[in-house]
Amino acid sequence: MVDPDKGRCVVSTSEFAIGQTVVVGDVERIVPTRTTHSFQVGWDSHVDLTTPARDINHSCDPNTGIRDNDRGGFDFIALREIGPDEEITWDYETSEYVSIAVSRCLCGATGCRSVIRGYRYRSADPSWQPSHLAGYLSEPAPESSDSVLAALQPVEAGAQAPRQGR
Repeated sequence: MVDPDKGRCVVSTSEFAIGQTVVVGDVERIVPTRTTHSFQVGWDSHVDLTTPARDINHSCDPNTGIRDNDRGGFDFIALREIGPDEEITWDYETSEYVSIAVSRCLCGATGCRSVIRGYRYRSADPSWQPSHLAGYLSEPAPESSDSVLAALQPVEAGAQAPRQGR
């Protein structure tokens, strides 16, 4: 769906109970380097997911969390009850070790963090207790990880502009 105030987004067409799978994210392609629309699925692995997963926006107070699926992508699981016509959102910091997707968060949540930097910067915050994380984040970061090193570098020329999180 395209919302004139938000751009592309995913909106529920039915009700979902806590724990239900809301969106299945299949891998469209493996990408050689991260982009503002890729999903980090491993320390050195990034993928593009199929629509509608690709179009789910960030929120600092999301209604879905991610879970690794057996197809190399993520399923989006209801963290609370979701009603029809509600925008589906997730927290980008639950998959991206260092995020480049949102330069300034506009989600409007009461606890909006304003800047989405990535799991690396949030994991030490005791008030942040996400119930769903990308599986690779439970493993120690390899010291020579290309994604970790690349995450500290500026986005390469010609990359897509960062999304504005809502």
